[in-house]
Amino acid sequence: MKVMDRRTVLRGAGGIAVALPFLSAMTVPRRARAAGVAKRLVTWFGSNGTIQNAWQPTGTETAFVLSEILSPLEAHHDKLTILRGLNNEISYKSPGGNPHDLGMGTMITGAQLRVGPSGLGRAGHIIDGTVAGGSVDQDIAKRLSGKTKFSHLTLGVQSTSTILEPMVLRMSYRGPNDPVTPEDDPGKAFAALFSSTMTSQADLIKLRKRRMTVLDAVLEDYTRLESRVPAEDKSKLDRHATSIRELEKQLDMLDAGKNCHGAMPVAPTVTLTPRDCLQDGRPAKCVGDFPTIGKAQMDIIVLALACDLTRVASLQWSTAESTVVHQWAGVTREHHLMSHDVGSAPDLIKVNKWYAQQLAYLLDKLQSITDEEGITLLDGSVVFCPNELSVGETHNRKDLCFMLAGKGNGALRAGRSLRFNGTPHNQLLAALVNMFGFSIPGFGDAMFPGVLPGLG
Repeated sequence: MKVMDRRTVLRGAGGIAVALPFLSAMTVPRRARAAGVAKRLVTWFGSNGTIQNAWQPTGTETAFVLSEILSPLEAHHDKLTILRGLNNEISYKSPGGNPHDLGMGTMITGAQLRVGPSGLGRAGHIIDGTVAGGSVDQDIAKRLSGKTKFSHLTLGVQSTSTILEPMVLRMSYRGPNDPVTPEDDPGKAFAALFSSTMTSQADLIKLRKRRMTVLDAVLEDYTRLESRVPAEDKSKLDRHATSIRELEKQLDMLDAGKNCHGAMPVAPTVTLTPRDCLQDGRPAKCVGDFPTIGKAQMDIIVLALACDLTRVASLQWSTAESTVVHQWAGVTREHHLMSHDVGSAPDLIKVNKWYAQQLAYLLDKLQSITDEEGITLLDGSVVFCPNELSVGETHNRKDLCFMLAGKGNGALRAGRSLRFNGTPHNQLLAALVNMFGFSIPGFGDAMFPGVLPGLG
């Protein structure tokens, strides 16, 4: 049987193109990628710190018991690397007056903030500033540039629909003064990934108006391909098609009453339509059903990685200083306001545990898919989970509660709970770059050089 090109896509009318996962028919004789070099990076952001004694595992480095907050991740116990004792030292050397600005801007850049000409405003927030360097996700994306259709996929969940100041809205930077704004609309992200041009979202909307799916549009090509591949690949194609259909159902609900003009079933509680809400105790507009948008964004990330459309992705849940009310977790107060109240610890535990449940969903999906070398997407990846603070009540940025998941194709020795003693977190950022086979002596500001030891 003729070997199928790795970049084969299903094509249909209207510029629609559907990427495929790895199939055995794409196998060609070659040496496997050397172990010890990570393949993919996923950055997963949650905000406002945590309750440290409810987050920290107990036990030893390799025989540890997950905490109440992290308990939803038990199925992936041996894929986790728990990190304590790292300090965001550069945030304390940086200009600016608001700890959320300082934590978010330096969190994955390791570089100082720059205050703009308008200076500082409410609560010491920088009005029009930026960061002096690029972030680790964008650095790795540049180093891997040219290997995939998209150098990176930067998604958010209500990360831009806020009245909060700009420095808390983004964590990724291509370079100095060059922030990356997350895409909060799963429909737009889906259109970019599953079409041949960036301008074809209108074609996808037309399909939905006619009650057609992307797979309907490429059905002829799909049928032709299915007849050419072995039974093992047919099963993979079926699972891939099911994933796309399920995602489209979510997007139909998100877009109901917005783009489809009533042609699709309306789910009033799942919409991107702005609604009145409070943010940091002030009147504002909130957009969409937070959990459902988040699930759609996670599914998009998994599909993009499975199809090798990108190898660097990020998901930013809300913003630093997040004002989301997690009522689906049984909480009735804003996340940020609760983080300043020591009496809110039980509710903050609920919030952080809910995020751990979402992370478990993503890890489950990554674990269920194998790549061209026969390893799961999770085992070949590094999932980096930072937070702009360690303790919200005090705005502390020392003794951070960071976590990694995955094995980085052997670059990361997982299944461990590690404790450091005030090591600058810049060294972790440098270690992440080195996991991808690029040897660097440090990352971010030269004030804090070095590479975090003991991860490989």
